[in-house]
Amino acid sequence: MGYFEVINTSAPHIYHSALAFAPQKSIVRKFYEPYAHPFMRVVRGLPMSWDTNTAATTRPSDIEGAVWSLCDRFIAITWESETIEVLDSVTFQRLQTLEFPRGQGQRTLIRALVFSPDSRVLTCFHKGFSKQKLSIVSWDLQTGGVASVINPRSQGSIKDMEGTPSITYSANGKMVAVRVWHLNGNHILIFDVASGVYIRTHSPTNVIAHTNGIWSHEESFCFTTIGRTAITIWEVGLAQYSMPTKVKTLPFPGGRFRSRLEAEPQEEVLFLPASCRLALVSEDKVVVWDTHNSKCLLYCADTRFYPRMSFSSDGRFFACSTTGIDVYLWKESPTGYILHQTLASGTIRSRPLLSTNGESIVVFGGSAIRLWHTKDSTTPPSTRTPQLAKNFVADFSPDGMSVAVARLGGGTVTILNLKSGFPQLAISAKMNIYGLRVIGDAITVVGTGKVVTWDLPIGDHVPSAKVTLKDSIRTINLSGPSPRKVVSAAISPLSCPIALVVGDEFGAYDVHIYNGSTGEQLIDTTIFWNNAWFTPGGRDLWVADDGDDRVTLRESDGWECDVVGERVDIEDPPEGYPWASSHGYRVTKDWWILNPDRKRLLVLPPSWQSHTAALRVWKGRFLVLLHGGLPEPVILELEP
Repeated sequence: MGYFEVINTSAPHIYHSALAFAPQKSIVRKFYEPYAHPFMRVVRGLPMSWDTNTAATTRPSDIEGAVWSLCDRFIAITWESETIEVLDSVTFQRLQTLEFPRGQGQRTLIRALVFSPDSRVLTCFHKGFSKQKLSIVSWDLQTGGVASVINPRSQGSIKDMEGTPSITYSANGKMVAVRVWHLNGNHILIFDVASGVYIRTHSPTNVIAHTNGIWSHEESFCFTTIGRTAITIWEVGLAQYSMPTKVKTLPFPGGRFRSRLEAEPQEEVLFLPASCRLALVSEDKVVVWDTHNSKCLLYCADTRFYPRMSFSSDGRFFACSTTGIDVYLWKESPTGYILHQTLASGTIRSRPLLSTNGESIVVFGGSAIRLWHTKDSTTPPSTRTPQLAKNFVADFSPDGMSVAVARLGGGTVTILNLKSGFPQLAISAKMNIYGLRVIGDAITVVGTGKVVTWDLPIGDHVPSAKVTLKDSIRTINLSGPSPRKVVSAAISPLSCPIALVVGDEFGAYDVHIYNGSTGEQLIDTTIFWNNAWFTPGGRDLWVADDGDDRVTLRESDGWECDVVGERVDIEDPPEGYPWASSHGYRVTKDWWILNPDRKRLLVLPPSWQSHTAALRVWKGRFLVLLHGGLPEPVILELEP
């Protein structure tokens, strides 16, 4: 299936679809626009949430890893399947689907991919769930067949490895080296993939593992270790009995970065061998350090960064992810690195991957992978503040004329007019918001230890009006001990009762049910799901996880709840479930929105996609998308 480009043609936001395999978007628009059919109106949704990249594709589940070929013509990806896919790096058209040998690729836990230097062979190092078996599998990309399978003879504690392994080919394309780590140390595994033979394992001690920690150099492999004052480069030959030897020692920037690395070293450092540059992420800062000249090339502390980084092979470009949906891309200058682009990836904590020549970058996270060109920046650096990674909550007014939205944990509720898309009312709640519900002409908000109700504007009113806590009509304080970590909240359409879903550090959940009139706690019971809704009648509570199954807590004699294990098909849920349209619209697993006649209306752009159906709310022909990767909720009005 091709990638469907979504094009903004006019205001108000009416959108068309066009099948786009070529990167020249203006040509694609001109060819398809006369035949395009308007099918929806975007009531609310920032233009930046639409695609500005040149290609994108999705898979049914999360993309686990990706790698460029050295010729930059191919990208290989892995996701939760027993196959590996090779894509064209311009169009993302699938070129090869590589099958694991029987018993080798099933229930894989960890994978690392690498192309051979001539891009004719793809090799995968992986660890399976079953007995944690390690193996190296190589495919001939011309035939798609398996070239070799290698299993280390003595795996020992290597089976307990953690994090993402590093893998590289030798310069002659005959050997592969893999660096893995676990709590007891590092291991360098060397394989002769040309002959299908495991060579040996080296286990250097007292080292700190970090991303991309091994590379080829002439007839050997090199890797780095990090000490308290220096970075040491080691070299190990290809012969069976060669041992690592120290090649060079480079100064380390030290300070808080060193202490951070010693505490959590596994994925916060990236070393570029070609120019001996070191990238580090610590708390809310990212630094690029020139170890040759002991010089700082980049120091950025204007947002919260996440340790997912990438250099181009020559160091001209450097990219780092944020804890939100943004990826920052810097370009080398005479004075260091300057911000070149800010890419809205559409998924939180995504992973950037620059091509070898630095002219393209792919970003993958969740089920989507997207491509941009870096050569000529068409997207100016963004000055907006990256958004928090929290999801949104929303509820429609009974007449379907407005919708209330808020970000979980935020402090503001916005009432939007569905005809114009403009705010009618902004409520400054002065508390962390966990849930809300519009009941009649009032809105009830569940926050930190209390439930507050405001009147909604009716009839003619001044747009963008603002109210605060002192303008509320009722405040109920919740009794009992204060919950430690509120995940979500649900309010009965009768305004009584109210439920809080509370999590702990072990990933377990409790549901606290309160009397919405008095604040008295009625029940506290353990559940295994992190979302909750009351039925339209207000007497049953649905609880759900982020997967496909739903169960019900049903009232029995004053909320002495019985757990009813009703398995619900997320694709076709019963009438009244919040993520289901009462008018027959639906979102399929491959991101198409269908009308009641099962006609395809549009495919959601990657930045609008979410596996969790619970983050979609319907009202008639209106759909609200609420996942945390969005800078604001997206509200769509679909054609009849």
